[in-house]
Amino acid sequence: MSDVEVPVLVVGGGGCGLAASVFLSDVGVRHLVVERRESTSVLPRAHYLNQRTMEIFRQHGIADDIYRISCPLPNMSEVAWRTSLGGDGPVDGRELYRTDAFGGGSTAGPYAADSTGPSTNLPQHRLEPLLRRHAEQRAPSSLLFNHQMEEFTQDENGVRARVTDRATGEVATVRARYLLGADGGRSVGGSLGIPMDGAGGGFTIISVHFSADLSPWWSDSLLMTHIFGLDGEVSVLVASGPHWGSASEEWALHFRVTPGTAAGDLGAEALAGRVRELLKLPADLGIQIHHAGEYRPEAVVARSFRAGRVFLAGDAAHRQPPAAGGGLNTAIQDAHNLAWKLKAVLDGRADDALLDSYEAERLPVARRNVGWAMGCLLNYGTLFAVLGMAHGKPAATEAGIRELLADTPMGETRRSLVREVFGTQRIEYQAHDIELGHHYVAGAVLPDGTPPPPRDPMGAVYRPTTRPGHRLPHVWLRHGGAQVSTHDLVGGDGGFVLITGPLGEGWASAAKKAADAHGVDLTVVPIGSEPDAMGHWDAEGAWAAVREIDDDGAVLVRPDQHVAWRGVHQGRHADQELGEVFDRLLGRPDATNRGT
Repeated sequence: MSDVEVPVLVVGGGGCGLAASVFLSDVGVRHLVVERRESTSVLPRAHYLNQRTMEIFRQHGIADDIYRISCPLPNMSEVAWRTSLGGDGPVDGRELYRTDAFGGGSTAGPYAADSTGPSTNLPQHRLEPLLRRHAEQRAPSSLLFNHQMEEFTQDENGVRARVTDRATGEVATVRARYLLGADGGRSVGGSLGIPMDGAGGGFTIISVHFSADLSPWWSDSLLMTHIFGLDGEVSVLVASGPHWGSASEEWALHFRVTPGTAAGDLGAEALAGRVRELLKLPADLGIQIHHAGEYRPEAVVARSFRAGRVFLAGDAAHRQPPAAGGGLNTAIQDAHNLAWKLKAVLDGRADDALLDSYEAERLPVARRNVGWAMGCLLNYGTLFAVLGMAHGKPAATEAGIRELLADTPMGETRRSLVREVFGTQRIEYQAHDIELGHHYVAGAVLPDGTPPPPRDPMGAVYRPTTRPGHRLPHVWLRHGGAQVSTHDLVGGDGGFVLITGPLGEGWASAAKKAADAHGVDLTVVPIGSEPDAMGHWDAEGAWAAVREIDDDGAVLVRPDQHVAWRGVHQGRHADQELGEVFDRLLGRPDATNRGT
């Protein structure tokens, strides 16, 4: 590797870094990714891709490839809690509760109405190679695996990093205008001295990736099953493909171990034995161990996401328990938020102050998501209590489970209580609003003084709105003979979109003046109320129901599909108004002088 100079250096080639590479390529930013590992992940640890993430992947031409190999919604529409998977004891193999999840069953209607596509399940060891392939197709020779950044310095002009080729020992210098730390917190954040606020890390989870035929104990609708052991511990079994439902060949089992235990301390035979023990599988069932790893769950958020010319994203910026599946999704959305802003600044269309909006917008979302995951995890204490589980006291736990399952009045009462209490765990598996309803209060948005819609305290009910800072609502439109989403109006190339009403003809000239003055890519898309062979029209009135502007109003959408500004109606000075909007969004120093 020779010394190189690029606009952006990305440190870390996991899900966040690879997604960042795709997004940067699509907006036209040259970059270099360095990853210390020789290959992408070999563990299926992160697996859930929520609807917002899939919308982003749709925008960047990745979603279809993911859906082709990921879990179909019917095979991930439920989550179960059981005493064990198999076994022939009096309390073995008993299902305690089952819930609809991720857009399946009772949740299907809202999930289908509010987004362009379903959430899905694709384990990390299959997602990362797919992202790497897309990243390398867009930016050949820009991904350097088995390369490690040793150290970096920064000044007012950029960043200088020392990178080692781990195969040859060759050392090179990378000069970049900006650095994105997506390395899981291994080096960049620590070098900056940014504290991580929160808690966790008090116990170790072992993740085992294995193959076995579990079809006798698995139903086609299940994505995952929680196993409540008589020792008071919980393990989680997740289907990992490559086929799905009861046809799944591969699995991931996550279980807690005593502090200090590492996956490397356990050989394949011991791991297979532990899998059989936890799931109560027959001794003669064939189990092939592929890989095992360990991690210590945390609920921490960096105090800052920016230090000079260095940004933190993904696990480098926030780490959360796996509950609610928000970690990887939040990471990908971090990268999506930052990519278009880097493009605008590097091209000279925006002041460096625009990059401050990354922290202003994403840090509160990270805190919300990490806090939500921790709440989901802590709620398991309530589940333990209603089951009568006693940690380390298997006899007492078994007696409690026997009473729960008994055909007696008290058994029926306890089962009713279990259904009530376990229903609260919908905060983990039906968190529709947590996934779609996050919004930016401050940053590259222009508030219009309207209050946000009320949020469901249980995180389920999402309310679409065009209020600035919120994600653009998805509705289906007609364009010629095709059906397109409002999200499809915003391409992945870093351009803005001005959506106007059927009487908003005057916005076209105002948009041209603003685009010319600020050098931005701005597309005007009128949405009509009547059929139009060439334009977009609101065939079912769905856009009219959520647009919250008059027929002559406009909604300005950022490249990341969040609403930047809206004008309820068209004023007499639309060109001046739109020009001032871009002054403020792009951090132009003369915005204050204009009195905006």
